[in-house]
Amino acid sequence: LLMKRFTKIKNSAGLTLVELVTAMVISSIGVLALGTGITSIVGFYQDDWVTKGARFWGYESMDYIIDKVGTAEIVLRRAYLANYDNLLITPKDGSRQLNIQGNKYDGLTVNGQPILDFADFPAEGTYRDEGQRIVALDKFIVTELTEVDEFENVFNGRPYLNKLAKSLWQIEMIISVTTKFQGESSVEYLTFKRIAWAKDKYFL
Repeated sequence: LLMKRFTKIKNSAGLTLVELVTAMVISSIGVLALGTGITSIVGFYQDDWVTKGARFWGYESMDYIIDKVGTAEIVLRRAYLANYDNLLITPKDGSRQLNIQGNKYDGLTVNGQPILDFADFPAEGTYRDEGQRIVALDKFIVTELTEVDEFENVFNGRPYLNKLAKSLWQIEMIISVTTKFQGESSVEYLTFKRIAWAKDKYFL
């Protein structure tokens, strides 16, 4: 009876060491990224609806980018202007390449069109016609994760993680909301920072 029980045991290849380390690295990156999700340097009028509109646009735009990078075949970063990088994404389905660019008063565009088809960059609207409230895109920067200080030690000395490293980027976007009132002005900065992983590219 005892022998019969032993004969039913099956061996499993399980995870390779590289796969296990890769899974651990992705988990640790996720934990580190929690602290860089979204922060704001608080000025006046933090909770008004103009600022909330800017936050909504920022969250949705970042979700769009993360989704497109995740299913991309090729992802390239190209320096464009001082505060604005170009992000070139080639979909794996063979459709048109996506060229994501940043502009101070137009926000983010994809192939020259607004990044969101359901919400415009909130630079115009009530209280913004005469410059009382100025919403602007201050920065759009794409950085390979190996070049980000807090993640540098994750990959140093681990050549078997080179493929993983080449599929990870940090996307950072800063929106400023300037309020002018009675000759004075205050600025609130909304900072969105996410880690984008080209999962489909990595597993090709």
